[in-house]
Amino acid sequence: MGGVVTPPTRRKLPDGRTVVVRSAVPDDAAAWIRNFNEIAKERIYVMTESFSRTVEEIRDQFRDSDPNSALWLVAEVDGRAIGGATFLRGRWTKNAHTADLGVSLLAEFRGLRIGDDLMREGIEWARRVGVRKLKLGVFASNERAVRLYRRLGFVEEGRLRGEVMLDGRSDDELLMALWL
Repeated sequence: MGGVVTPPTRRKLPDGRTVVVRSAVPDDAAAWIRNFNEIAKERIYVMTESFSRTVEEIRDQFRDSDPNSALWLVAEVDGRAIGGATFLRGRWTKNAHTADLGVSLLAEFRGLRIGDDLMREGIEWARRVGVRKLKLGVFASNERAVRLYRRLGFVEEGRLRGEVMLDGRSDDELLMALWL
């Protein structure tokens, strides 16, 4: 199946560089894993400690995903993949109107509204393919991400108190959603 499901978008950053947001392609697999593992090392933004899938598995996923069921986005600056986002539609008839999402950016690129760019592309994809509800989990201490989601219209639908331990301290997981 595969194929580009969203045309690339470009935006100038405050320092004059350009961010490009585009659909992931198989050649992005190694960078995708490397970036995720770099973010996971920070131990405060994602649930897992490392990415458990191989480059070949991710290549296959990017190549073979049904564009009506999954969107894999890459953000690039100066030709370097610096982050990405996933939007994965519910796989059952009962939840196919929903999609789970995740966004990740390398530390040096946070605060430049690249997360907004990724989210907007994903929201547009969701509308195009008939998703009615986007949902995510985010650690309450990740205030920058929580502000991003709220700015885009997401609301808190639940709070799992003490759901995670981040470097020895308890943190809540917020369950947020955007109805389209």
